[in-house]
Amino acid sequence: MNSTPVHKLYSKLVFLLAVAVAVGFTTVMVNGAEQQPPSKATPILDPSDPSSILYLDTSGKLAGTGDSTKPAGAAYKIGMGWHPTALSDSRLPHDKYGLIDWAQIVKNNMIKPRWSLDPKDEEMPPLDLDIIIPTKSDFVNDVKYPHLIHTWWLSCEACHPKIFVPAKGQNAMWMTEIVEGKWCGRCHGKVSFPLSDCNRCHTVPKGAKK
Repeated sequence: MNSTPVHKLYSKLVFLLAVAVAVGFTTVMVNGAEQQPPSKATPILDPSDPSSILYLDTSGKLAGTGDSTKPAGAAYKIGMGWHPTALSDSRLPHDKYGLIDWAQIVKNNMIKPRWSLDPKDEEMPPLDLDIIIPTKSDFVNDVKYPHLIHTWWLSCEACHPKIFVPAKGQNAMWMTEIVEGKWCGRCHGKVSFPLSDCNRCHTVPKGAKK
């Protein structure tokens, strides 16, 4: 049977009403979800709970100290005592750049470096021998290399013969290479004082008695 115009109009109105209801319901649901207060983290993730999985190892056993108000482990606590930030606030001597002067610390007998981790190794006394290294420029002082302070920390094998050949004139060093991490740059600028203070090494005037 043919639909009358009134019937068609009624069908359209019903369809539009259904669409409006659906859109309104969806908007309410979305807004309601947005306004919901965030759910609390489960107690098992609570950092103040010593039994939290945050403090357990993969086998489910306590991995730290058991005190959630302190660092997670004893090794971490010990390490923090030697952290550069902690050391900078200590009463250790500093150089003019504010860096800890480890050489001065040794000279002041504030520390005594171990010769070896193996107590059976025979200790060798530091070698008191200065080497003059001439620079290639007429306007830059020569370098006086003190074996004494270096052999407080290092064995001869740490440098010879892989880094420096122990023979006069056999090490063609360039400052550019040192800056790149070769020669003296193997340590200086990494674990020893940086290269910013030229006069700390270049101490022998050109023409001085060697």
